[in-house]
Amino acid sequence: MNAPQTFVQKALARAAGKNYAAVGEILDVRPDVALSHDNTAAIARIFRTLGRERVRYPERMAITLDHAVPAPTTLHAANHAEIRRFVAEQGIEQAGGRFFEAGRGICHQVLSEEVVVRPGQVILGSDSHTTHFGWMGAFGAGIGRSEMASIWATGELWLRVPETIQVELSGELPFGTTAKDLALWILACLGAETATYQAIEFGGPGIASLSIDSRMVLPNMMAEAGAKSAYLPPDDSVFSWLARRLSEKDGSSIAIHYANLVDGALFPDANARYSARLSLDLAELEPLVACPHSPANVRPISQLPETPVQQAVLGTCTNGRLEDLAEAAAVLRGENGDVRQMAAGTRLLVIPASSQVMAEAVRQGYVDTFLQAGAMIGTPGCGPCMGNHMGVPAPGETTISAGSRNFRGRMGTADSDVYLASPAVVAASAVLGRIAAPREIRGQRPGNGYWVLDIDRPALDVFDYPTAKAPEAANTQSPISNTPPISGRVWKYGDDVNTDVIFPGKYTYTLREASEWAEHALEDLDPAFAASVRPGDIIVAGRNWGCGSSREQAVGCLKEAGIRIIIAASFARIYFRNAVNNGLLPIACPEAAAAIKSGETISVDLDRCLITCAAGRFSFPPLSNSLRAIVDAGGLIPMLQGAQS
Repeated sequence: MNAPQTFVQKALARAAGKNYAAVGEILDVRPDVALSHDNTAAIARIFRTLGRERVRYPERMAITLDHAVPAPTTLHAANHAEIRRFVAEQGIEQAGGRFFEAGRGICHQVLSEEVVVRPGQVILGSDSHTTHFGWMGAFGAGIGRSEMASIWATGELWLRVPETIQVELSGELPFGTTAKDLALWILACLGAETATYQAIEFGGPGIASLSIDSRMVLPNMMAEAGAKSAYLPPDDSVFSWLARRLSEKDGSSIAIHYANLVDGALFPDANARYSARLSLDLAELEPLVACPHSPANVRPISQLPETPVQQAVLGTCTNGRLEDLAEAAAVLRGENGDVRQMAAGTRLLVIPASSQVMAEAVRQGYVDTFLQAGAMIGTPGCGPCMGNHMGVPAPGETTISAGSRNFRGRMGTADSDVYLASPAVVAASAVLGRIAAPREIRGQRPGNGYWVLDIDRPALDVFDYPTAKAPEAANTQSPISNTPPISGRVWKYGDDVNTDVIFPGKYTYTLREASEWAEHALEDLDPAFAASVRPGDIIVAGRNWGCGSSREQAVGCLKEAGIRIIIAASFARIYFRNAVNNGLLPIACPEAAAAIKSGETISVDLDRCLITCAAGRFSFPPLSNSLRAIVDAGGLIPMLQGAQS
């Protein structure tokens, strides 16, 4: 008899054609949906190097133009045109796959509206926020471009079955607080890496009090805790929402769709085993803000000094839905019906998450309110979230955003600060010209009884789960292959170095060649690196190296610059996979990472798993035989190419 299972065990077992999956097991998973967006052109170029004429399962593909729409440059436009040609050549729509043009909206919102993904299914996406689909009880995980190309070619990808952190919610959100505040509070409790290599599973009676729009916020933001996936158990409100949309599309009975959705859903067993548990009472929340330069750097507004803002951004896949626009519009419209104006020197940019959200916001009068307030309305899409266009701040400016990330340079300008908050706080801040809670518009200030939260962060109960922090690698020893030790000069960096400072997002769709990527490696972290790095140099870093976006150029730029090895106290999950899949060796060794000095020359013996530096010798855990084989082949794509020759 099989042991009780979490949701993620059941979902990955089903996708691998098995009845049971053990935590730590490596499975060949066949995703129900393979998601890509503006990065589809780059993935297609990788795919073609495999010598394949056709994608294996075009009916499982979902492609959305959303990250830079409308195209801000000729290069972006050429990228979009290349994607359209690929979709037509592969007959993706004719086969049952989905392609959504520029203007339809952000991939995660659009695929939810179109019910491309359903409860219990597995979606893998070349976007780190693919965790989003946990709102409906699906397994969603972000992967790299090379991995997506291999899925197009083979239809499957290896995944390790992760441990699961349980988050129990009770109570109801008090007036003036939102699911965004809840998500930020969870990030404050977990930090930026606690959930790395793990899944998050929400439970408890508090979930029932959350709307559909609110539920989408939670798994979306859990990517910022490093989570592989995040799950909310679907209930009647979820099944009804999905069934109604399916019925509107095909005219079939809502009841039939409802029954089919329920039949496909998966739920954790009552006595499933978890690696940790976090319990939160929603009633204890108040408006919160994530301060620069981390989504986990969270403080109550009541504890923030007065902070002027020059730009306020409402939108993104995290908070660009109808409920979010309604909350912001309510802040802007006063009790007597007058519309409050933006503060002098502050601008508000509103970008709905989809065309459907935009249309309904027009019908409800929210767009009219925004326009009367002096806001700018943008095309549904990602907008300035990754620094492409439509709201890039000037040097020295401060932005408050309803988005998910506030890393240095995230919005395209390294010398600017980004704060994260709920849509209501974003709107209030635009009106007052400083970071503010909505009730401040009515003259209420901290100390009048509204701001009551002054408690310690809830403790994470950690259980005895010996593999809880294991990376996506097996425990078997790499074979001795008589590889000579590798020596190199060290570049040393700190904790939580994210992909936006390793390779700025603003170059993602305009620079195609690896040599161009290398010119901008670590541009927003260490401007001297690109000009001074030498082939064979080694990067040494602290915890959570490579957190943030799934941007594979953050690996490619370093490899092209001559880096062969990165030693870190720990790695973000997607970066670890991307490094292996590009033949760049990631070594997790916190003791060595702490001892090694910048500028010294160290030696790495891969066969004996030893690092030698001035402070001594340190052993590190080996990659599994299969992952070492990928690295030795130069990466996943070269290995697949070799297998076909």
